[in-house]
Formats: sequence, C-alpha cells, structure tokens
Amino acid sequence: MAAVNKIFAITTRGLESVCAEELATVPGVTIQEVAYRRIFASCREALTPLLGLRTVEDIFLYAATWSGMGRTRSTLQTITTMSAQLPLDTMASICAQVRSLPEGPIFSVTANFVGRRNYNSDEIKQACAEGVTSRLGWTYSEDDGLASLNLRIFLEGETAVVGVRLGERSLSKRAYKHSHVPGFLKPTVAAAMASLVGVRADLRVLDPCCGAGTILIESQVYQAEALGGDVDVQAVKAAQQNAEDAQATVQVQLWDALALPIADRSVDRVISNLPWGRAVKTQPTLKALYDGIGRGIKRVLALNGQAALLTNQPELVQIEGMKCKSRIEISLFGQTPTILVWHNRNSG
Repeated sequence: MAAVNKIFAITTRGLESVCAEELATVPGVTIQEVAYRRIFASCREALTPLLGLRTVEDIFLYAATWSGMGRTRSTLQTITTMSAQLPLDTMASICAQVRSLPEGPIFSVTANFVGRRNYNSDEIKQACAEGVTSRLGWTYSEDDGLASLNLRIFLEGETAVVGVRLGERSLSKRAYKHSHVPGFLKPTVAAAMASLVGVRADLRVLDPCCGAGTILIESQVYQAEALGGDVDVQAVKAAQQNAEDAQATVQVQLWDALALPIADRSVDRVISNLPWGRAVKTQPTLKALYDGIGRGIKRVLALNGQAALLTNQPELVQIEGMKCKSRIEISLFGQTPTILVWHNRNSG
C-alpha cells in the first residue's frame, strides 16, 4: 500500500475555495480542511503533480502542530525544543523523491504570526534553526534563495502549524516572470481568475488591459487561445518577453481598451486586472474608464460568455446587459481588491 502523506497548501486570502478545488483534482488527494489561507489534505499517490498547481502560493508536507505558543518570550525556547523533535530527515527523504536534494541540506525558515507577541519573526526563525541544527547538524541560511529546504511556521493564537516546502522554491514564483510593469498581478491570482470563469482548451480569452501578460500566460496554460493588449508600449514589450520566456503562444497588441480592435461576440472569456488609478494613472476618470471598458467587454463577449475583473473599487464597475454573479474580496499587496465575475445574461 502506498504511503499517505499529509500536506497543506497556502493561498491568497479569499481564494481558499478556488485552491481547494484545484488541489482536489490531483490524483490521490483528499481535502480534509479549508482554513484561513490554508488547505489541509492527504495524498496517497505521487507527490510530483502537486508541484504543477497554479492557484496555490505554495505546497508543504505537514510536519507538526504545536500548542502552547504563548505571547511571552519563553515561547522561543519552546519553539527550539519542539523544532529539535521534527522528523525533518524523513521529510527531506520525501522531498528527494520529487526533486534533487543534497544530504544535510542548507535550510531556511519562514515564520508568520497573527496578533501581538513579545518576540518577532526573526527570533522565531532563529529559535527554530537552533533546534534543527542541534539535532541534525544542518546549516541554516537566513536567505531562502541559498537554501534547498524551507521550514514554514504559522502561529495563530496559541497554535503553530509547521510544514516543509515540497518544492525548492515557492510555486508562486513562475520562471517566466522576469519583466514587470507597475500594477503587475500575482500569477496565482491570475490563475485563480481563469479558474473562476472555467477557462479551458476550446475557449478564446481576452485581457483588454494585459500589463505584463500574466493573465494571458496563465490562461494559455489551460490551452485556451489568449489575446490581449495594453495602451502602454513598455507593458506590451514586457508581456511579449514574458510570453516568450514562458514559451506561451499568446497574441499581444498595442491598443486602447476603450476602442478594442476585436470583432463583436468573438471571445468567450474576458479576464483583466483593471487599472486601479494608483500604480497606473488613468485618464479619463476611473469611473469613465470602467464604463468604457465595460461597453467594450459587452460588445466582444460571446453569448453565454463570462468575465472576471479585479479592482479595488468594485462599486464603479457596471456592465449594462450583464449580471454580476459573484464578488470575491482578496488580499493583494496590502490592499483588499475584489474579483467580480460577470455573466452575459442575454444567452437565451
């Protein structure tokens, strides 16, 4: 009988259910709990497919749950003691089944906590590192980029959840993401938006404000035909470069989203990170811009088509003749924007 590995994924706040749905499609995975920013599951088959997940920030082997994580500095000694008991040699062997991992690996520690404490994240990392090195003699690095194994500690209340990253690097760090522009979108959020509107191989996807092309590239991963454009020349160049790096066949053009050179009802899905008026200044006003983009979306979207739009001012988005069927508030770069999912209700 194959071994059953306990795992958990971390995700953007607000996208937990989207990530759980994707995680459940991996062979052998059973979802056990969906919590704040985390999905707990078990996997009784190969772990390698987990490294291909698109909507999750990262995936970890579950190591332990610690209780008694108080707010006083004495908790740091508790963390050191508990860290020395982690079965990290066994977990490193499991990671070595899916990727190259040297014996006695250099390791890093990432720590997140909720609420006030009399110690900080750096002190948590050091306390954990002391426990691991005392037992295994591994080398600790404060720089995750130099490490081949990462421990993650989440402290919430008096409980800590500890995991070991399955991959060498975070899943959110796409190999193609080299060229950036102001207001760029996280690839995991782009993938989640594509999932929310059911992007698949037989669909044509449009991003009228494509920026660095993240949505186009993530849609093309689903084998959809992806096309988009931007009014900014540098954004178009960045999108083209990122698409080339990703070996993605996408169409990118220089255009004005208020005058899309796209035939009526010729696309099946529209997905876009709309200008927020912060990182990217907008002319005309944001309301007028959104109204104009909305009219364009309504014109080019096929009957029964859907649109997923991200903005920090959802109240400004109105598309006549279409129905907003869901609103999902997420956390992104210190902001709380909303994904609006629209449906072309004139579908008969």
